[in-house]
Amino acid sequence: MEEDKKNQAQQAAIAAGLTRLNEAHLGQLARSVESGRELSGRLPKDLHWSEEMAVVFRAPLPRARP
Repeated sequence: MEEDKKNQAQQAAIAAGLTRLNEAHLGQLARSVESGRELSGRLPKDLHWSEEMAVVFRAPLPRARP
């Protein structure tokens, strides 16, 4: 079973273009995917696509030059 999760994590990494992840990062990716699946099982199934949760990364604002 653990080997299956490892293979799935490697396939997901390759599909995302992350071809040089080490074992620790593959494990982290596998846990993240598993957490996402668990969360998606808890979400209501009648959400409109615009109401679904999305991961958002915010870049820091550039500092003004003195």
